[in-house]
Amino acid sequence: MTLKGYYLQIPDAVHPKTDFVNEIAMEAGVSVATVRNWVIYGMKPQNRKHVDILVRKTGIPADELWED
Repeated sequence: MTLKGYYLQIPDAVHPKTDFVNEIAMEAGVSVATVRNWVIYGMKPQNRKHVDILVRKTGIPADELWED
């Protein structure tokens, strides 16, 4: 067994929250930091297309995505 062989047999880590944020960022064409602002800090996207992406990915109606 080589070091590379050992490394390649290590299972990939699963990080569902990070994967979700990365997927939204890629699809919306924005930075990961921007998506984290939407998700964690409750900032609302200015672009309706971005809201539509969040609705489609989560199944949460647009008027329920953030607390007012």
